[in-house]
Amino acid sequence: MAKLSCSYFLVLMIVFSMCLMVERAEGKLCEITIDKEQACIISSCVEDCYALYNGVAHCLDDPKVPGPSNCHCKYNC
Repeated sequence: MAKLSCSYFLVLMIVFSMCLMVERAEGKLCEITIDKEQACIISSCVEDCYALYNGVAHCLDDPKVPGPSNCHCKYNC
């Protein structure tokens, strides 16, 4: 009986974790340019993006934004 209960518990845990993964995968990514007037410094760019949006940042030369390279932040909407 204990083996059977353990098996049901494991199956239930697997199904539950799969449901969480599907829900998380449906999240939409948003992107924003931080501090358009200043040149991108990767260390401050990463820190600001994580602090403000809990996201991941990189420096990028965007032809739509005038000036030097800009800090682009990608985060879950």
